[in-house]
Amino acid sequence: MKRKKLIRRYLQFVKPYRHYLFAVIGLGLLQFVVPLATPWLTKILIDDVLGQNGSGWTLKRVLVIFGSIYAMSVVVTFIRNHLTARLGSRMVAGIRRQLYEHIQKLSQRFYDNQQVGGILSRVINDVNGAQNLVGTTVINIVFDMMMIVFAAVFMFSLNWKLALLSLWILPIYYLTFTNLNIRIRYASRAVQRQMERISGVLVERISAMKIVQSFNGEKSELDRFDKQAKRHIHHSLAAQLLSNTLGRISEFVGYSGTLITWAIGGTLVLNGHLTIGALVAFHAYLGQLYGPIQRFADVNVTIQNALTNIERIFELLDTAPEVKNADNPLPLNACGGDIRFKNVSFSYETELPVPRNDNIGYDPDLVERQKPPKAFYWLPPKTKSPPLPTVVEKRRALKNISFHAKPGQVVALVGPSGSGKSTLINFIPRFYDADRGTLYLDGKNIQEYDIHELRKQIAVVLQDNILFSGTVFDNIVYGRPEATMEEVVRAAIAANAHDFIVKWEKGYETVLGERGLRLSGGQKQRLAIARALLKDPKILILDEATSALDAESEAIVTEALDNLMQNRTTFVIAHRLATVVRADLILVMDNGRIVEWGTHEQLLLQEGLYRELYEKQLQAMRPEDLPIRSIS
Repeated sequence: MKRKKLIRRYLQFVKPYRHYLFAVIGLGLLQFVVPLATPWLTKILIDDVLGQNGSGWTLKRVLVIFGSIYAMSVVVTFIRNHLTARLGSRMVAGIRRQLYEHIQKLSQRFYDNQQVGGILSRVINDVNGAQNLVGTTVINIVFDMMMIVFAAVFMFSLNWKLALLSLWILPIYYLTFTNLNIRIRYASRAVQRQMERISGVLVERISAMKIVQSFNGEKSELDRFDKQAKRHIHHSLAAQLLSNTLGRISEFVGYSGTLITWAIGGTLVLNGHLTIGALVAFHAYLGQLYGPIQRFADVNVTIQNALTNIERIFELLDTAPEVKNADNPLPLNACGGDIRFKNVSFSYETELPVPRNDNIGYDPDLVERQKPPKAFYWLPPKTKSPPLPTVVEKRRALKNISFHAKPGQVVALVGPSGSGKSTLINFIPRFYDADRGTLYLDGKNIQEYDIHELRKQIAVVLQDNILFSGTVFDNIVYGRPEATMEEVVRAAIAANAHDFIVKWEKGYETVLGERGLRLSGGQKQRLAIARALLKDPKILILDEATSALDAESEAIVTEALDNLMQNRTTFVIAHRLATVVRADLILVMDNGRIVEWGTHEQLLLQEGLYRELYEKQLQAMRPEDLPIRSIS
C-alpha cells in the first residue's frame, strides 16, 4: 500500500477524535513562539541592550518577555502532552475494537491458517505501534517541517547569502532518506513478522503446557524459542543499524553545514558586514533548520515501525470473510429444522510459509528479511509490502454429499477418523460454505438467510466444550443473555447440572477458571448442555459429546442429552456406535463420501463398513471368550 494512501486510511481512525487533534495542533502552534522568538530576542539582547546602541530596549524588558514566553511554554506543553495521551489511548481502543469486531466475522478457513498468538500480536503489538504515529514525537515532526520554513524565512531576513549557502545539505539529506528509509521499512516488517511467529508459538505452547511438561518437552520448546528470538534480534539489529547509519549521516552533514556557516559568518563579522548578534541569531535559526532533520532521523525507526504496524492492521482489516450475508438476507423467525444436502463438495486449503533463503530450508518459525528491488533510488520508491512466499496445500474433505434430514429427526454420522464427519456438520451453522453444491434449510438455500438469525436456531455441544472465565450463570446464559435466573435453573436441572452447582458455596455465582479447567469432564459437558437447552434451538449438533467421559458421567450426560434432543433436528457424531443405534438415519462416511445410509438394523443387514465397525466395537467391549452373536 502506498504511503499516502496508508496514512489517509490511518487518519480515518483519528477522525472520531479530531477535536483532540485540532487542540494538539493549536497548542503546538503556540509553542512556536519560544523557538522563533528566542533567537530574535537574543539578537536584541546582544546588539541593543549589551551593545547599548540606544534603541530603547532595556535588560528588564527583554527578561520579562523571556520569562513570560518560557512560562507560557511550560503550561502549553503540559496541556498538549495530556491531550496527546488522551488522543492516543482513545484511538488505540477504537482500533482494537474495530479489529476485534472484524476478526469475529472472519470465516473458519481464516483461522485454519492462523495462529492465535499471531492474531493477538496484531491486535495488541501492532496497534500499540500504530499509536506512535500520533504520539508527541511524531506529531512534532509536522511542526518541525513548519519550523524549517519559518527558520529559513528569518535566516534569509538576516543574511540571504549565508542562508542560501546553508541549504546545500538538503539534497544530501533527501537522497540519504530516500535510500535508507525503504530499507528501514523492510527491516521493520521482518521484525514485526518474526514477533508474530514468536507470539503464535508462545500462546500455542502455554495453552498446552500440560502436554509440554508431561512429555518433557521443555528443552525442545526453549530451543525453539531461542531460535526465534535470535532471528528477531538479528532483524532488530539490522533495523537499528540502518537507522543509526541514517542518523549519523544526518548528524555529520549537519555539523559540516554548521562549521561552514560559522566560518563564512565569522568572516563577515570580522569584515563588518554582519553584527555579532545577527550571527548568533542566524546560527540559532540554523539549528532550527537542521534540528528537525536530525530529530526526524532519530525518530525515523519509530515512524517506519508505526507505518509497518499500520500496514499489518490493514492487512487484517482487508481480509474479507468468505462466509458472509447475502445482500438482502432472508429473516429466519420460525425455523422448521428441515435440512437437505445436495451434491456438496469441499476442500481445505492451508497456506504454509516458505522462506526464500534456501540455506534454512522450510522452517515456519523463521521469517527472512526481504530486500528492496533496486540498489539506489533517485525518487522515493513505493513501499507496498510484498507478500511472504507461501505454498498452498489442498485436501479434498467432502465429495458429492447428498441426504435429507427431516424436522425432529436424529441423524447420526459414523465412520473412521478423517472421513469428513465434523467437516459436514460445520456447514449447518455456516462455519464454512461449500465449494460446490447447495445446503437447503426449510427448502431455501441456507446462504440466503441472515447468518446471525440462522445461528440463533443452532446449538453445538462438543467433546471438549469451551467454558469462559466468569460465573456459572454467565456461561449458561452466553447464548441468551436476557434469560432469568428461573430459566437458567430449569435448564440446569434438565441438564443434570443443578445438583452439583448448588453444592458449591456460591452456587450459580461460582467463578470458573479459564476454559473451566477446574471442572470434571462430565460437569463441563452438563454445563454446555444447559447452555444449549437455555438457547432452545431447533437444530442441535452433538460432536463426540460423550466420548471422553467415564461410564457414570456418560450415563448422566446421556440422560441430559435425551432431554436436549427432544423435538429438535439433531446431528450426532460418535465413535461409540451404542450411542447412535436409536437414530432415525445413520450416515456412514469414509474418505469424504457417504458410503452407506439407513437405520441401525438396515445397516447391519448390508454387511458393509457399519457392520464391520459395530462388530469390532462389540469385540472390544466383551470378554474374548464370549462368542459374537450373528445378526441377521
